[in-house]
Amino acid sequence: MTPKHIKQVPESRKAIAPYNFVELPDVVVPAEEIPPLNQYHSNRHTGKIECALTTDSPLYIRCGMTPENFAKFSGKDDDLSDEQKKQKREIMADFFQYPTSQSLVLAGSSLRGMLRTLVEIVGYGKLTKVSEQQHFFFRAVAAKSDDPLASPYKNLLKNVKAGYLVQRGYQWFIRPAQKVINNLSFVWVKEKFLTNVKLTKMNQAGYKPQDIPVSLEGSYTKNNRTFAKNVSQNIEAYRDKGMLVTSGNMLKTTDKPSSLNRYNHCIVFEPDPKADLIPIDDNAIDDYCNNLTDFQKNPPFDKETGVLKDGRPIFYCEPSQKDQKVTRFGHCPNFRIAYIPKGCDRAASVIDFIPPNLRDPNTRDLAEAIFGFVQDEKQEENQAQAGRVFIGDAICQQSINDDIWWTGNLEKSMTPMILASPKPTTFQHYLVQTTADKKELKHYGSEPAKETVIRGHKLYWHKGGKPSIKLPENQDVSESQTTDIKPIKSGVSFNFTIHFENLSAIELGALLWVLNLAADPKYRLSLGMGKPLGMGAVKITHKFWLCDRANRYSKLFQDDNWATGDNLATVEESEKCVNAFESHILKSLPEQEKTSQKLKEVPRIKMLLAMLSFPGISADTTRYMEIERDVNKPHIGQPKNASKTVNEYQERPVLPTPLQVIGWPDNRIINNPPASSQNPPITKSKNSAPKPKSSPKKRDTEGGSGTNLALQRPPQKPKR
Repeated sequence: MTPKHIKQVPESRKAIAPYNFVELPDVVVPAEEIPPLNQYHSNRHTGKIECALTTDSPLYIRCGMTPENFAKFSGKDDDLSDEQKKQKREIMADFFQYPTSQSLVLAGSSLRGMLRTLVEIVGYGKLTKVSEQQHFFFRAVAAKSDDPLASPYKNLLKNVKAGYLVQRGYQWFIRPAQKVINNLSFVWVKEKFLTNVKLTKMNQAGYKPQDIPVSLEGSYTKNNRTFAKNVSQNIEAYRDKGMLVTSGNMLKTTDKPSSLNRYNHCIVFEPDPKADLIPIDDNAIDDYCNNLTDFQKNPPFDKETGVLKDGRPIFYCEPSQKDQKVTRFGHCPNFRIAYIPKGCDRAASVIDFIPPNLRDPNTRDLAEAIFGFVQDEKQEENQAQAGRVFIGDAICQQSINDDIWWTGNLEKSMTPMILASPKPTTFQHYLVQTTADKKELKHYGSEPAKETVIRGHKLYWHKGGKPSIKLPENQDVSESQTTDIKPIKSGVSFNFTIHFENLSAIELGALLWVLNLAADPKYRLSLGMGKPLGMGAVKITHKFWLCDRANRYSKLFQDDNWATGDNLATVEESEKCVNAFESHILKSLPEQEKTSQKLKEVPRIKMLLAMLSFPGISADTTRYMEIERDVNKPHIGQPKNASKTVNEYQERPVLPTPLQVIGWPDNRIINNPPASSQNPPITKSKNSAPKPKSSPKKRDTEGGSGTNLALQRPPQKPKR
């Protein structure tokens, strides 16, 4: 049984977010055997489902460029004139449409993805389409003692050494620096003693990390650190030689002076010609290059390899044995550390925290059986399987000149609130937490599958029919952060058809179960862009026909029409398929999940229903937390020293389950491993923040429109 998220997060430890998760299943429910596709089978179902989709909140799907416009605007924005930039924004704002008929369209691929994701959830499918490319690093220089990362970070950096990078072909090595003062390979220096060094300081414009050859002599010890006394840029001024290494600006951009002063820098002594070269692990190199921060891509670093440059000073954790390789390194002594969980030999990625039984490539689930699949790795058999469901484009039933636009005008676009990319490194949200105690939180260094797993399928809360989506006019943001869109408003209708072939009663029932949910007044599905803002809520009603293939091909005409063999399915036929699907799922679940004989009462499915509930819950509890939240607005956490803002992430509040957020009972049977015996009981803080009472207008800090944590991308070997 996989670890389960805590049922109730105390009010003083509760996080808020526009997203939440449907937890992982304990098992994958296997599909039936897929029949041969070269014939129609009399014991299976073939037919069509005619669907009517209606928008219940603003909806937007971006239109692609024509070949002519792509050729005209495909270059970098910096190379375009202001007028060209304006034209490009206007073109990119258009809603997806057919160029010939000018009909608004919801692409069949978008509809297919939406339905497939839901079938994966309700059908207890696998989680295989998850990227291994993103690996996780952390940096906890000033973390409090109760932070779960504080102790691991300090312990890992107890033995930091300095040296110089050496490249031999594609292999990287470190030549250790000489140990000159107190048997150390580097010493610290206070900025006030650098009067004889031409140095751009952090509080000066144009600051960036610098490597400056210097000479030095004299030292003293303070706070267990060794500091140099006399330093000069004149390399002949003093006996000892080294490289002055300054660290990074704490701002996101380096073209403005910082109000923060950096008081200490480092001096790395000269390379030791007698020391053996220490190899750097190839996996560590790949992980580092594939996960560079924006700071590490900017000068003086390389945009593809960061600090990796032959001859550059480097800081590293010395291996405990001579035959071992360096796995941790960076441009300063307090560098980012890779999360390396127990049993792993490289930095953690999302896939490490998916239990192996949920990503077994040899198991075929319902979604794969219905929609088809392509194996990630090439193999002789079962490399790919065609789907048996075909979803057409949804065509708008109104003209583009009708009153369907959110802005009120076909020609008028709008600028939505800013959404950044998802932040799975916020482990207190994205990983299962078995306790809300800050010090005991699980992170990407915890043991995968045993101590924690990913939270599951990520979905976004609905926010009613008229969510706040427009960027406030008084918000000061750069043009590169914003985009223009032309969304349609609520009440716009589309029609599309789903054709299916050779589906069993169970497979057809899975599809109908999802479509029945989409027609229920209590729920809405989500489609298109802007889901964190509450956009894309859609209702779908349907009718379905079963095709009598013998009747279709035994005659050409039926009355005055073609003989299609299609017959409108009865309510009984629909219910029979849905019941077959539910029975197939329920009988395959472990005993601890069989809390009801109805699929909708199973706790995991109730989480899905909570996320699809419409009109949703209070916008105050479904906003993004902010690093600088105005204390005059509803907020969580407490400001420091009467500050006007509060960092809502500071105490690492835990994201509750959807059931706790919406206020539904949670009758899960949880059998998590016991927490540490030293765990203190969780009590409400005296400074517990009040529940939010009003909707904020400050911009969001992350977004994304996918439902899984990450989409599959083929790994790429970094350039070195």
